[in-house]
Amino acid sequence: GQELELSCEAEGSPLPLLSWFRQGALLSEEAAARGLRLRLPHVSPGDAGDYQCVAENRHGRHNRSLQLHVA
Repeated sequence: GQELELSCEAEGSPLPLLSWFRQGALLSEEAAARGLRLRLPHVSPGDAGDYQCVAENRHGRHNRSLQLHVA
């Protein structure tokens, strides 16, 4: 039931499009950003799963994944 905030940061020129995905579904995105936070206000077992932050610009794409477990 507590709040959780996931942070994603990236650098690039041009600044990348940052996106958060959960199990393949887009949750949030921001263009020309250095950072993007994903706020989960009341974490429950239903929020468990695979989360991925993707940074991309015309030069390429980079991502990081995490798996959230909620007891």
